[in-house]
Amino acid sequence: MSENQPEKALFQMIAEALTPEGTLPKDFSLPKEKVQNKLIFADGAMDGIKLYHTQPKTVDIEPVCQALLLISQGQEETGKAQLTAALEQHSVIEVIDALHKWIYENHDQLDPGKLSGFAIRSIMTSTNPELVKLGLAIMELLNTDKQEALKKVIRALALCNEFTLYCLFIMRSWTRGNDEIFDLMQKVHGWGRIHCVNQIDPANRLIKKWLLDHGCENSVAPAYSALTAAKKCDLIEQIQREDLSAEDWSGITLMMDGLMAEGPVAGISEIEDRETLFAGYLSQTEHFPMSLAAVQNLIAIAQYIDGEQVKMPEIKKQCLELLKSSACYVTVSAAMEQGKGFEEALKLSIPYEEKAMTWLKQNPVEHCMAARLLMASENACDEILALYADCLPLDTMASGPSDVLGLGKDYQDYHALAAVLQSLKLYPGKGVEFIRCALLCPVISCRTYALDTLESWVKLAQTSLKGIAPELLIVLEQASELEVKEELKTRILTLKQSA
Repeated sequence: MSENQPEKALFQMIAEALTPEGTLPKDFSLPKEKVQNKLIFADGAMDGIKLYHTQPKTVDIEPVCQALLLISQGQEETGKAQLTAALEQHSVIEVIDALHKWIYENHDQLDPGKLSGFAIRSIMTSTNPELVKLGLAIMELLNTDKQEALKKVIRALALCNEFTLYCLFIMRSWTRGNDEIFDLMQKVHGWGRIHCVNQIDPANRLIKKWLLDHGCENSVAPAYSALTAAKKCDLIEQIQREDLSAEDWSGITLMMDGLMAEGPVAGISEIEDRETLFAGYLSQTEHFPMSLAAVQNLIAIAQYIDGEQVKMPEIKKQCLELLKSSACYVTVSAAMEQGKGFEEALKLSIPYEEKAMTWLKQNPVEHCMAARLLMASENACDEILALYADCLPLDTMASGPSDVLGLGKDYQDYHALAAVLQSLKLYPGKGVEFIRCALLCPVISCRTYALDTLESWVKLAQTSLKGIAPELLIVLEQASELEVKEELKTRILTLKQSA
């Protein structure tokens, strides 16, 4: 067994990590195999991305089917080996629907005892997440409602974001399945909660209230649950109530944030009576203390009305009045004292430069978003570049191109580099040392922003890169040889050729 593989079965790891409250610690994560140039995803993230961000495609499930036939015939080890190889090509989330159909159509060729035995052993003893998922996918087709020992195992696995979805498919067929899902929904916080919100039946007022107050609280992004939660909790009806609690309002504000995002998934555009929803939100805003999140929603609503060219003159008027109110001014000003709210201040024409620069000088990496705003002014540009030249280990960061997303706190220096790069687009020839670092760094987004900036320089200066920053031609030569992403390599070669 390699050093990257877990020694214990995944179920055992989960069972041993359970807290006295019957949950997993918020920082719990399954072991991840570390392979060079291979992205590492949080538990459940890969399946979540495939569900929400990729189009379903037809895959060849024949290798999986043949492996299950071997297992059904008693050749479990051979079948398991073939199954493991097949699932390295296509994960369970990609094959589950077609596989279920094949099992239904070929049930007379399969031994249910051997197949269910293999499924339970995979669930209980496997160190391979995909084999655990396949075991759960097989058990979904069987009646587990009376198998109390197995139900305890499934409840435990469901607490891990990597397996929640597959456990939900089983739970929903249990006699008290919806109650089980409601209990689980309150114990998971990542992709697992998103899947629970999607699967729950809002069968009573308690569930609807929980969805209103907490349905969009997850560690991924509120947008993934906002539309589903809004429909299931009857948001338009709820937002017109006169007895909303502070907890209700906090949940509604987060839900509106998710709806207005319209980025990862559909949101406000799928709400039919948007005008009533907006009117209700604006009316309630006057009855609760103004928060920065509420200000952000008000700005988003005003921008939505303008951007979509929808005719809501009264909504827009009321929205702008709220944004011009003293409560809004005080909220944004207070946020700036805490190092937040600078972007909102810019949009509302509230002076922010002095406070933003104070926070930026205190911690340039943590407050790199303030740098993006301040560098819009050429007067501040050189001072800010000097700050980052002092605090960023540019030579160390230029460790070579790789296939790294650069998400999370471990990549804060690269987040700051990305902010600087995006701000340099307006200033041909400035910050060459940051461009050099970015072209040779492992984080994809930084290399992308560096190329965006160089292309912007050529366009603005109406000359070749050789005439702007000839010292970067050598770096482009190195980058073209080392780049691991074909689309970026193509852009580098184009810049070289035009120089």
